[in-house]
Amino acid sequence: MTDADSLRTNSRRIFFALWPDQKVRTEIYRVFRQSSQFTYPGRHLAINNLHLTLHFLGNVSEQKFECVSAVAKKVKQGKFQLRLDHFGSFNKAGVFWDGLSVVPESLSRLHLELGHLLTECDHYPEARAFRPHVTLMRKYKPQEVLIPHEAVVWTVDQFTLVESISVEGGVEYRPLKFYGLV
Repeated sequence: MTDADSLRTNSRRIFFALWPDQKVRTEIYRVFRQSSQFTYPGRHLAINNLHLTLHFLGNVSEQKFECVSAVAKKVKQGKFQLRLDHFGSFNKAGVFWDGLSVVPESLSRLHLELGHLLTECDHYPEARAFRPHVTLMRKYKPQEVLIPHEAVVWTVDQFTLVESISVEGGVEYRPLKFYGLV
């Protein structure tokens, strides 16, 4: 077994995210179903997989998992609201998403603080700009779009450590730990 094989079998594929409650998930999907984009070709994400990624860590060892789990407890951010109010897409990635026309300062601070804390575990955040969104569809083909829609208001009072698990027909995201925002 190679080192890479060992890491895959003795690791977890994880990320930190904002994890909406069922009411917010249902509202996001209701607005999505009413849009013309709902019928476009692509693979819709299961409603239980909806989330807003803060930091993707990928495959990590159990030791690193314990470290990132512990440093996340140090986050000192308050609750805030998100206002999902337009659909968009990332053409190159083939992703259709629900997003924010205005990113609250609280969300940016949470992203930055958590990213800084993760460096204690030798994880360094991506250099590209943080583009908060909730992915609704993958393998999406049409042009990049920005489509305003009825706002979905989401009160964020926690963030989550999530594991990505391969299952037949795709992936399942399983929340592992929740971290409250004061």
